[in-house]
Amino acid sequence: EWPVCELLLGRLKERVHQAFGKRLRQKGSVKAMAIEDMFGDLHKIDILAEKPETKQVLMVLVCNGFIDGSPETQKALLDKMEGYLNHTQSEEFQKEYGDWFVILRVTLDREPDERILALLSKCPVWAEDYGVKLEIEIGGKPVRIVES
Repeated sequence: EWPVCELLLGRLKERVHQAFGKRLRQKGSVKAMAIEDMFGDLHKIDILAEKPETKQVLMVLVCNGFIDGSPETQKALLDKMEGYLNHTQSEEFQKEYGDWFVILRVTLDREPDERILALLSKCPVWAEDYGVKLEIEIGGKPVRIVES
């Protein structure tokens, strides 16, 4: 579906995961990951790729390590997702991709806390309100989360 894009995205995600891992190792053994180690900068889009021939744009939100289900982590994830969704409504984005199909892919390198999965199961409708299709990927594989 995204042949060259997927290859590049895979490499980018790998580099992002490596950079976060390196940062964690430099900090020493930490029992709980800091929010910025899990999600990076909450105010930045991690990866944005476009597929002009089909007028599709893919935004990737990269989550690193084990994503715990604490209220702070849930809020941070929702804040970051909201930043992505709000960006799709910006004048700049609308000018460039106004009539394109938009996908927000939340990619986790490993299975998160069940509370995160429950939270993500409620987000597709929220994304649809912005005209965005939400996709979830765990360990490089697409996952369909059914709302509980």
